[in-house]
Amino acid sequence: MASTLIVPVAVVDSIAVHPGADRLEIAHVLGWQVVVPKGRYQPGDKVVYVPPGSMVPKEHSDRFGVTQYLSNGRVKCARLRGVPSYGFLVAPDDASWPIGSNMAEHFGITKFMPPIRPFAGDALPDHPWFPRYTDLENLRNFPDVFAPDEPVVLTEKVHGTNVRVGIVRGERMGGSHNVRRAMPDQRLHENPYWLPFTMPSVVALLEHFAKDHERVILYGETYGRGVQSFHYGHLSSLGFAAFDLMVGERYLDWDALQACLVQFAVPAAPVVWQGPFSLSAVKQHATGKTMFDDKHIREGVVVRPRSERTDPRLGRVVMKFLSDDYLLDDKRTDYTES
Repeated sequence: MASTLIVPVAVVDSIAVHPGADRLEIAHVLGWQVVVPKGRYQPGDKVVYVPPGSMVPKEHSDRFGVTQYLSNGRVKCARLRGVPSYGFLVAPDDASWPIGSNMAEHFGITKFMPPIRPFAGDALPDHPWFPRYTDLENLRNFPDVFAPDEPVVLTEKVHGTNVRVGIVRGERMGGSHNVRRAMPDQRLHENPYWLPFTMPSVVALLEHFAKDHERVILYGETYGRGVQSFHYGHLSSLGFAAFDLMVGERYLDWDALQACLVQFAVPAAPVVWQGPFSLSAVKQHATGKTMFDDKHIREGVVVRPRSERTDPRLGRVVMKFLSDDYLLDDKRTDYTES
């Protein structure tokens, strides 16, 4: 569920004292915190924020003085004298750049893309009635997308591979986030994109809605053996957790989705919390132990309104918020109480 790379022109919201270093401070920009040299920025200053996961060309990282802190050009999170720091700040090349402008293209900054193990020869042409899932933008970049106290639901963000399965005009379809995939001749239970069709509960749900609708698509995450570093107890097999359902032309509202998944006993991404929106509540619940029966850390949460809606900047409102633990060490898996 890829998000857009945004390298925004923003404003420093506040500056806090660094508890462990006299020459450093903590700047808050959008929903992020960044450790910066003391005295370099003041609240209200216009800056360019370069987020974690960015790939910065060396000519610019040298100019910014950050090359030695990057991992082959990749911006990663770090603890600087004990305080988490997410990305870095630079002064705009042009003071007239408008707040909110995305300067990724100007600096040649691209998004880090981890290697994906392909299934050779299974790619099919896109189908207009089999859309990929909503791109999940980072809530830290758009902290005002939810109104204060708006009813929201937080589900655990599963660290696997995005999957969509459906019945479109009578035809079964399967795919990853970006690619529609051909059905394998055999061993569907070993194929992450067709695994859900081996589950009677998923098939029953899809066939139920396909009777009256030309399109029904279930979206979820396949995890386990060979998928990612988090296996959620599936060391020698694959698991599946659903998180959204499109029936006809629209996604179901949260309550209808939950009722449907429960009715058909379809495994789902765990609900972490429900309540009135606040950024502090989201951050609190994004970190911790996975709600699956395992000892992994929580990658983060997906935040959605109880009732489907759109935002003029983003389209459909479904956001992600990655945990501090995961951002600081995306190879760490085991959870330990701090």
